[in-house]
Amino acid sequence: MINNNPKVYTVSQINSYIKRIFDTNGPLRYISISGEVSNCKYSDAGHIYFTLKDKGGQLACAMFAGRRTGLSFMLKDGMSVIVSGQISVYERDGKYMMYADRIEHEGLGALYEEFERLKAKLTAEGLFDQDKKKEIPAYSSKIGVITARTAAALQDIIRISRSRNPYVELILSPATVQGADAPLSVCNALEKLLKEKPDVVIIARGGGSYEDLFCFNDERIVRAVAACDVPVISAIGHETDTSLTDLAADVRVPTPSAAAQLAVFDMEQFYEKTELYGMRLTRIMNDRILIIKHRLETLRAKISTHDPSVYVGNMRIRLDSMKADMDRILDRQRNTVHMRLERDTELLKARSPLSMLNKGFAYVTGEKGENLSRVKQFKNGQKISLRVSDGSINATVSD
Repeated sequence: MINNNPKVYTVSQINSYIKRIFDTNGPLRYISISGEVSNCKYSDAGHIYFTLKDKGGQLACAMFAGRRTGLSFMLKDGMSVIVSGQISVYERDGKYMMYADRIEHEGLGALYEEFERLKAKLTAEGLFDQDKKKEIPAYSSKIGVITARTAAALQDIIRISRSRNPYVELILSPATVQGADAPLSVCNALEKLLKEKPDVVIIARGGGSYEDLFCFNDERIVRAVAACDVPVISAIGHETDTSLTDLAADVRVPTPSAAAQLAVFDMEQFYEKTELYGMRLTRIMNDRILIIKHRLETLRAKISTHDPSVYVGNMRIRLDSMKADMDRILDRQRNTVHMRLERDTELLKARSPLSMLNKGFAYVTGEKGENLSRVKQFKNGQKISLRVSDGSINATVSD
């Protein structure tokens, strides 16, 4: 029989009805469930939200801050735990979940055990050593990106890169970033990308569950990243997610956007720095020029006191003065000599035989020219010569 007047319920009424069924069900009011932790998140209010899973399924769980007093360890993805509490319905979303009152640490899950084993092995080999990390270039012109072609991470990188520097070249080497095929796909993408000779490589993937991101703990990817000659930036998952690829990379950032900000230099800031450096350089050069000008003025002043032309001029003046002094001395000596000569001339004139001759005296010489000045030198009949003022007279001594 068809009911022609069925009652119509609201969504809230149905959710509330189902919640009452859960809350009144004896086994579900307090139950203990074992499983592996995944997608664990701590809220700012102190609540813990996580997924409890096994090979066959998963269950959403929450532990509110007021119930955490008995939790003595930090809940992490991969842990194998026993969660005790009530399974009920979250009416707003119409989803059932477990509200935990107690969480016991049962051990490490299989994935977490594999993670820790490989981490210990690669750490012992030195793949994660800090002294092997390469610096990210400050001014990269070619940036390689490894992620899924349709990933939101790629769009974030493109958007940030274009806003910071539209001239930088982005080279996408697409890869599968989830599942069993991801490790080989990422390694092949990295190998192809290195042939383009990028300045830096970004490996990016958005957030996901512990299982979704576990491919980046694969030994093949980790070794390829560690051996890469080009600096590698890892931007995998959320900030709380840490993979072995993160440890092997040269730099690990929390998001793809942060990777683009690190790899791509900001042109506006570059222009501002360039202008600032130009102003600083101009100021330094101007200060340097002023210092050099001051030195030149100082040297010019020193040179002027030792200027050869000034020295030559001074020497010329000195020579002129010495010449004048010498001329005066010579004139004085010349006058003295001239006066002495005149005096000696007059004296000679006074003493000259010619002067005596002019006075009426005669100069008597014998036949041989000898001077005859005494009577005893004369003999009768002796021929003599008398020199007078205007000539000579030959005579013979008679008496």
